[in-house]
Amino acid sequence: MQFSLNAGLQIRKGERLLQLVRHAADGDLVFEDISTKLPSVIKHQVLMKDIWAGKINVVWSTDGREGEQSQEKEAKSPTDYSTLSEKDQALLEYRLSYVRAVRRRKIARGQRRAIEQVIQTVAASQSDKKPPSASTVMLWMRRFEKNDLDPSTLLTKHSSRKRTSRADPMVEEILWKVLREEYFTRAKHSATHAFSELARRLRQSVHNGTLNKDQARVSYSTFCRRIKEVDLYHRLSTRVGQGYARAQCRTAFPGSVPTYPLERVEIDHTPLNWIIVCDKTGLPLGRPTLSMAIDGATSYPLGFYVSFYGPGLSSVAGVIRNSVMPKRDMIEAAGLQSLWLDGGLGDMYVLDNGLEFHARSFLSMALALGVDLMFCRVRTPWLKPRVERFFATLNTLTLARGRISKAVANVLRIDPGKDAVITFSDFIKGLLQFLVEVYPHLPNWRKMATSFELFQEGIGRMPPAVYPGSWEEFKLASGMSKELTLGQGGIEFYGVPYGSYAFKDVVKKHGYGKVLCKWDPDDISQLYFRHPVEQKWHTATSRWPHYTTGLSFNQNKLIRTFARANMKSPDREDALFKARQDLHDHWLDATSKRSRADSQLAGRFSGLTSANVFTPSASTPTPMRASMVESSVVLAEHLPFNMNDVPEFEGFVL
Repeated sequence: MQFSLNAGLQIRKGERLLQLVRHAADGDLVFEDISTKLPSVIKHQVLMKDIWAGKINVVWSTDGREGEQSQEKEAKSPTDYSTLSEKDQALLEYRLSYVRAVRRRKIARGQRRAIEQVIQTVAASQSDKKPPSASTVMLWMRRFEKNDLDPSTLLTKHSSRKRTSRADPMVEEILWKVLREEYFTRAKHSATHAFSELARRLRQSVHNGTLNKDQARVSYSTFCRRIKEVDLYHRLSTRVGQGYARAQCRTAFPGSVPTYPLERVEIDHTPLNWIIVCDKTGLPLGRPTLSMAIDGATSYPLGFYVSFYGPGLSSVAGVIRNSVMPKRDMIEAAGLQSLWLDGGLGDMYVLDNGLEFHARSFLSMALALGVDLMFCRVRTPWLKPRVERFFATLNTLTLARGRISKAVANVLRIDPGKDAVITFSDFIKGLLQFLVEVYPHLPNWRKMATSFELFQEGIGRMPPAVYPGSWEEFKLASGMSKELTLGQGGIEFYGVPYGSYAFKDVVKKHGYGKVLCKWDPDDISQLYFRHPVEQKWHTATSRWPHYTTGLSFNQNKLIRTFARANMKSPDREDALFKARQDLHDHWLDATSKRSRADSQLAGRFSGLTSANVFTPSASTPTPMRASMVESSVVLAEHLPFNMNDVPEFEGFVL
């Protein structure tokens, strides 16, 4: 659509219809409201920007007279004239030559004699032996002017008409039935096979007398065109699957890309492709699981968590805590000089559909932290591409010993369990060095900057990140939760009793019953329970501190599973201590004939997580035997002694 800023031009701005009255001396345009005659001044550059942005619509008059309101036309997409055929392009240039010649001479389309003279002049200059009549040129001008000087209106409708099929309706029915039964199936038959089946059915129809021999003819090119008439998504979904079709037909939408740091934080898990060795025993433990939190706007790593437990609530809570906490102490403990920029709570966490993310405890954690959650659709990794791309870069690490690789035919394959040499603490230090000194400083050729520079610049121009009010409150909010029973012996949690002075007030007022409890997955030495009426949180301490100090939730579960088969004594505490000592001796003595499953189970029992590598904590005391607990140094003078108690013996000679 073309327009000119002539007096009488009508525009619609919101609900007001304005008409151009005159041009001011300084270049401003004076418009007048059609209904109220209220004048308004619009600058020329502002008017053009608003028209091109769609804020102002141009309204054309039906006959071009000043002050007459016209009907608004729907927005029409511009025509790409380069896609026209040579025949249509020649026809368009031919008709435009006559229409533009009449308009250049300022001749109205009702002046027939003047138009006839112009036609003769143009025909002579172009050597046109069959020029159009004046009525035809007047019709072209009417279409051209009524459609906002759009040249595409001068083309014939034959160029855009829809082709109709000339095949017999019964043949079309047989063709589409063959496509549904033979081609658009999970069997994925070729088009040649489906065309052969079509030819067989057509011959059978001719034999039955339902079709004539002349009608039952379909070429292979026509058959392939019918296949392409079906949309690509339906073709792929019926032959391969909806997941593959969704991946191939995915499109980008505006507004889906985060614009500032911590707007979206992507979290995911992956098993690492290396076998890790235990620091204490030197035995291979298996493949650990890495949980990562990546900033969606800058691809900057915010936190990580490595364990042998696999994806779970403890991994999610661990990576969220690591992404929020300051990491200067961790960097100094690892001996690194680079800076790891502090993060904070994200506005939204982008997750997949793992069971741990849909657990009630995690949803309660998100509500307590005040963050939003976005769950990606199944098999749509492009909705969280930053963390997926980070996992892909891990394969470029130069750690060759203990690497797991796909089996290749006729290639000597080294067992990674026998080749593994790196210990867990050294692996965590190397992974931390990659997260701090290498990955954030890799150039992003799309944005022409590094993720470190983008994150540093983003947090400098945005408001400060949000942090929890206190670390204890954050541990409480990010902990695992469950309703437990408060009884006379306190709260029993997976065989471990817990006591608190706050139980007295709860029992006196409300008696025994269910209370909501939370705990730190990396340390179960204490629990948090909520008062059933006052809704306040109190602390319950383990009554077995020598057992639960430094013990994780998963360790306790695995120890109880190990002890359940061999438990004989009714005293649970002594049996639990013995199971822990037996388990420790088991991993120390098992130096041969170990399976990979047993090796990874050792890592789980040892409680190896990345949260404990560089965090100073008290070492877990090894439980002693019951006979050694009460032992002490006894002096000789403290022993009771009586000479009468010594018997006398008589000597004799054989």
